[in-house]
Amino acid sequence: MRKLTALVAGMTLAMTALPAAAGVVITQKQHVTSGTNTRDSEQTISVQGNKQKMVTERHTIITDLDAGKMYVLDPNAKTYFEIPFPPQGQMATMMAASTNAAMNFKRAGSSREIAGYKCTDYNGGGHMMAGDYTVKECFSTSAPGAQEFAAFEKNMADKLKNAGTATGNGEIPGGVPLALDSTMKMGKVSIPGMAPEQAAKINEMMAKRPPVTTSTMVEKIETKKLAESDFALPSDYTKRELPGPGSMMKPGAMKMPPAPAGAPSAAAH
Repeated sequence: MRKLTALVAGMTLAMTALPAAAGVVITQKQHVTSGTNTRDSEQTISVQGNKQKMVTERHTIITDLDAGKMYVLDPNAKTYFEIPFPPQGQMATMMAASTNAAMNFKRAGSSREIAGYKCTDYNGGGHMMAGDYTVKECFSTSAPGAQEFAAFEKNMADKLKNAGTATGNGEIPGGVPLALDSTMKMGKVSIPGMAPEQAAKINEMMAKRPPVTTSTMVEKIETKKLAESDFALPSDYTKRELPGPGSMMKPGAMKMPPAPAGAPSAAAH
């Protein structure tokens, strides 16, 4: 009996000594080229449990799978708009194209070492709102936070599939992406609810644009306990109405939130 009591006590102490579930913070450098135009930027992605925050130079996107909400923030204007998650109506149709393409991955048969961690290359591609794209992305299962990141992505993808927003049958790589190289060729834009005249003008403009190539590389990845406030809406931000389909294609407008890992983010372009 004494041995059993000691064993139980030891297990209890060991369990209480375990650290609380930690999040993962990924710092990325991104280089975008379109013709003679280039842009370099930095972005961070934080994931903990069922919450994710993506911070770019222009916008911040917070996804809360438990609350079923996605928030797109404009730090300069101190405004935000809210999208149900999984999305509904026209937004669901728009996101479906990006999401289905993002789930269309196949192992490339090559591997690399990035930021000190081994990763496996996957090839993918498909059609998004703005055109066709190809992508090579390197996923690591040994980098810090790989399990946490993969769990969030899988949960996100499952919710989209259950809602009928995603139907992709390709392989969803496990782990965390350490590098992404993609090429987007602008094509015929198809946005639900957009007036034919407006769509024609946008397609004319898009046809003149050179392909957009994006190279994203992880510079630092670390695990640490994140505060709830890290994923909260700032109290001094004002809510605004969700932009219509046409306005989301205008220069400077807030772009579509990114699909699950893989598809080139529209926010990046």
